[in-house]
Amino acid sequence: MKSLLAVFFSVVFFTGVAYGSSAKKAEHKDNQCIAAGPQSPRDVSLAEGKNSVLFNSAPEYKDMNLCNVHFHRNAEHKAPNYSAYVKDGDNSGWACKEPTSARLAKGSHVEYEHCEGIAPGDTIEVHWVYTTCDTETKGAKPLGGGLSACMTELCANPQLRVEAQIFVLAEDGTVKFNDKEPVTPKGDIVRYTGSTTGTSYSNNHCSPYQVNWNVRTSCETLDIKDFAKWCGDNKYDDHHAHGVRELVTSPALLSPIK
Repeated sequence: MKSLLAVFFSVVFFTGVAYGSSAKKAEHKDNQCIAAGPQSPRDVSLAEGKNSVLFNSAPEYKDMNLCNVHFHRNAEHKAPNYSAYVKDGDNSGWACKEPTSARLAKGSHVEYEHCEGIAPGDTIEVHWVYTTCDTETKGAKPLGGGLSACMTELCANPQLRVEAQIFVLAEDGTVKFNDKEPVTPKGDIVRYTGSTTGTSYSNNHCSPYQVNWNVRTSCETLDIKDFAKWCGDNKYDDHHAHGVRELVTSPALLSPIK
């Protein structure tokens, strides 16, 4: 009975997590971040954090199971290489400073070759989500799509790791998309503990989920046609750009970066 209840509550909580730009930002009058754990996204160039909630480090992503890949139009995280703010409704976030000629999209965000919400010149942040649950064995039953795909009926409380990488989408881009793992970055990787992101959460409505993050600090130029081909036809049935959670800036909601 206890295991059934655990699965039920996991389904309720995780199906409430919205990655998508179609999700309306929740409006909460009361502060629902009291005693919350560390949150995401953040400026990864700033190490300060005073959140006292600790949790165990997840294994390296190569020792975990890939359970979801999705992307956000405009970066959720901020770093010196992607620090140009773009006001874009629920997609308002950070754009790569280089290449300057392609920094901001000039085209429509309706659809690009079966991928909704992208255009040449866009900055995107891709998230490869990994879980300690066994989602690969034949017969394993994930609880749903999105983050729920990272849990099964017999594993409702996994450790999670997100590998994040920022790209500028360009015609004839130098980098081809890899749906298994990030490409080798030109810059550093910042590691920190935080939470899930997406427009369901804000600075007064915190995510309860604990996530280990690896965020790459460079901007890579990604071939938009190659990326759109994956976006338009992938096993996650996810074919659109997701919205951006506002940047978390309060030290009380951030873990220290060591």
